[in-house]
This record gives sequence, structure tokens and C-alpha cells, in this order.
Amino acid sequence: MKFVYSPNYKADIGFHVFPTEKYKMIHDRLKEEGIITDINVFEPERPADEDLLKIVHEEYLDDLLNTRPTSRTLASEMPVNKSIIDAQILCCGGSFKAAKFARESGACYHIGGGFHHAFPDHAEGFCYLNDVVFAAVMLLEHGVEKIAVVDCDLHQGNGTAWFFENEDRVFTFSIHQEFLYPKKERSDLDIGLDIGVGDDEYLQKLEGALNTIYGQFIPSHVIYLAGADPYDLDQLGSLRLTIEGLRRRDEMVIGMAFERMIPVSVVLGGGYAEDVNDTVEIHCNTARVMAEREREKQ
Repeated sequence: MKFVYSPNYKADIGFHVFPTEKYKMIHDRLKEEGIITDINVFEPERPADEDLLKIVHEEYLDDLLNTRPTSRTLASEMPVNKSIIDAQILCCGGSFKAAKFARESGACYHIGGGFHHAFPDHAEGFCYLNDVVFAAVMLLEHGVEKIAVVDCDLHQGNGTAWFFENEDRVFTFSIHQEFLYPKKERSDLDIGLDIGVGDDEYLQKLEGALNTIYGQFIPSHVIYLAGADPYDLDQLGSLRLTIEGLRRRDEMVIGMAFERMIPVSVVLGGGYAEDVNDTVEIHCNTARVMAEREREKQ
């Protein structure tokens, strides 16, 4: 099993609910456990500007490259600074690299990414560039025929849904808290959950959706956005999943892909628990589940 990670994902954004330190914490914890080694973790490459222009408008990319505060960049709710913009550009390369590794070996975990709110012409919701869209667009260019985006973040992946609304080769699925940011776009399949939904109802609805995606759409690649923010103690949401429930979610998404021999690449998405260690543990569980499945396959 391979990992994609860069220490440059940790950006200085000042006091903010988004914990960019989580990436290094995840890396270090998994390395302590022996899941990450010196030979199975790889640095991403920064995408070329001409490739970024496949997912963003030229004027907006120019704003980003010049750290220009405009209506397009200020909509991110993040500081308009070089370190966070560069990190998210690099994450685009990381999510595509993870997808390529998954094509080769069946699975790869990107310790980063999941910036699914960004649109081609503006930022949104902590997201400057949509690495999920970038990875999918590049996979399509490389001949992958059918991609499913399985988005299990607390918030709907509105930027991803909008971008692929008229693209039959990409199936977008989002299971999220309904009465919450963002303004919803139309995914191929949306499950909007009421406040207070916990493990059992969530997993039952997720299983039905995955049966539809894996059984009817039959993807040749899955990009799994494994958000940590459906967690009971997340500061930005009102779903009530436990850490164990979120692990069962990972087992379901990853396990069903492995059973069908569908390559799956993981990106992280959100996570805003008051104790960042809870967020890190949830994300580490996703990697542990994937590593267990890899061992069973051997």
C-alpha cells in the first residue's frame, strides 16, 4: 500500500478552525505504527499551470498564483496567502498521484486533499482548488472510463457535483448533513441527512447507495472522500457518528471496492473536532482499514 504526502500541506493560516497540522500528525502516527515506512510514502508533484486550467478559469488561476485578494479568492473563508494556496495546488497533484498509484496496485491513501467546494471561477468553504475534480479529469484523460466519487464528508461536495453534472463518465455521490452549508448542487445521488443522525441510520443509507453505485454504475475507479467531520464532537456539524461508526463506514466503502477489484484512492476532506487528536484518529482509521484489506488480499 502506498501513501502520498507532503510536509508542505501544513500551512500557516493563523487561528482557524481548519487544522492544517493534522496532515503531519496523521503521517507521524501511521509511521509510528509501521503502516507508513520509508519506502511506501511519496511526495506529490505540483501540476503544470496548463493542467490546472482544465479545472479553473484563467482569471481565477491568475488571482491564485499572485495571491490576489479578489471576490473570487476571498470567498474561500481562508487567508489569501501563498502557503495555503500552494498547499492546495500541490494537493491537486497529490490526489492525481494517489489515483495513479491506485490504478497500479488497487489502493492508495492521500494524506491530504478533499477540497470539494471549489468551483472553476471561485473559492468556497476553505477550498481554493478542487483536487477531487482535478484527479478525476486527469484520470479521464488517461483513459479511465468510469469514475465514482464517493463523498462522505459532512458537507455536500457542491463544487464536484457542479463540475461533473453533465459528465456521464463520472458518478458523483454525496452523503451529508442537509440543513447546513453549502448551497446544494445536484450530484448523481445525494443523501441529505437530518440533524442527529447516528451510526446505524447513516450506515444503512450508505450501504444502499453503494449497492447502487457499485452494482449499477459499475465504476472502474473510486475516489473516496473520507471526511472526519460527520463525527459526533465535530464543531461544524450536527451528525452523531462515533469514531467506531466512521471506521465501519470506511470498511464498507473500501471493502466493497476491494471485493469488486475496483481501484480506490482516498482523500481526506474535513474534520473539525475540538480535540484534533480525534480528527487524526478518524483519518488514521481509514488508512488502517485500507492496510488491513491490502493484507487480506495478499
